[in-house]
Amino acid sequence: MSDRVIALVTEGEEAARELPMPVIAYFFITFALFLVALAVTWSFRNTAYKVQAPRRGEGTHGTASGSDGAHH
Repeated sequence: MSDRVIALVTEGEEAARELPMPVIAYFFITFALFLVALAVTWSFRNTAYKVQAPRRGEGTHGTASGSDGAHH
C-alpha cells in the first residue's frame, strides 16, 4: 500500500506545472487590484449625504410644513 502512495506522490511531483509568473508578481497584481477597489470605494464617500432630500425645517425657505410663505 505504501508503495502505491509513494508512486502517486512521485508522479504528482512530475506532473506539477510551473506558474507562468513569479509568485511575487501575483502579490503585486492582487495588491494593485485592492488599491483600485479602495480608490473606487473612497470616491463614493459622503455620497448618500449629498443626494438625500432635505429634512423638514432644513434647507430652503418655505419647505417647512405649515409655512404661509412669509420669510422669517
